[in-house]
Amino acid sequence: MRLNEREQMESHLQELVKRLHSAAGDNLHSVVLYGSAASSNFHENFSDVNILCLLRELSASSLLTLSDTVEWWKKQKQALPLFLTIDELTQAADTFPIELLDMRTHHRVLYGADLIANLEVPLRLHRTQVEHELRTKLILLRQNFVTRSSEATGVCKLMLDSISSFMTLFRHSLIAMGEEPEPGQRPLLQQLQRKLNLDTRPFRELLNIREGSVKPDALDAATMFSVYLKTIEQVISEVDRL
Repeated sequence: MRLNEREQMESHLQELVKRLHSAAGDNLHSVVLYGSAASSNFHENFSDVNILCLLRELSASSLLTLSDTVEWWKKQKQALPLFLTIDELTQAADTFPIELLDMRTHHRVLYGADLIANLEVPLRLHRTQVEHELRTKLILLRQNFVTRSSEATGVCKLMLDSISSFMTLFRHSLIAMGEEPEPGQRPLLQQLQRKLNLDTRPFRELLNIREGSVKPDALDAATMFSVYLKTIEQVISEVDRL
């Protein structure tokens, strides 16, 4: 992210915290930035600015006090914040292990106390969630490909729009296999390739496009999508065998 873009994001985050605190008052426990925006993997064209708001209670009336702030945030073209109570954060840890493990790894507290850093995340349902998410996203990928297959630019965009989700799920696939994922996207792809003997070339090429070192029209999108799809299917098969 370029400096002026980082400064703009920080300015928006400060304003968001100010508005949330003004609206919620003492009911607001903490505001947390999480995901790629709290890591080195953020890309302004492909990544969301993910916000977790922890509140002491979340009645309908409490939610209504936040509506103007949420509308303002939407106008900044940002994803809707995630609202949870403090109790829900711990109670949901076994239901959303993927999200909360990632949140624990990459987060920055913007306001209040940090309840994420030492959050216990049970893994008894982790493998099941990984496979469910992989299969769901594969189904959507196939459906979208059918509608865009005649346009190379559409196929390329489809892969660019989905690669972040699959990279996250590949990392969690390795965790489910008992591996410690390598930090960084390319080292993780190399680790996955060694572990499962996969062709991860399309994913590396898509990362190059996102970084601007390769032009999208320089690639054969149809051929690349075929390998992209097969690689995802192979990862799902391996997770299913666990």
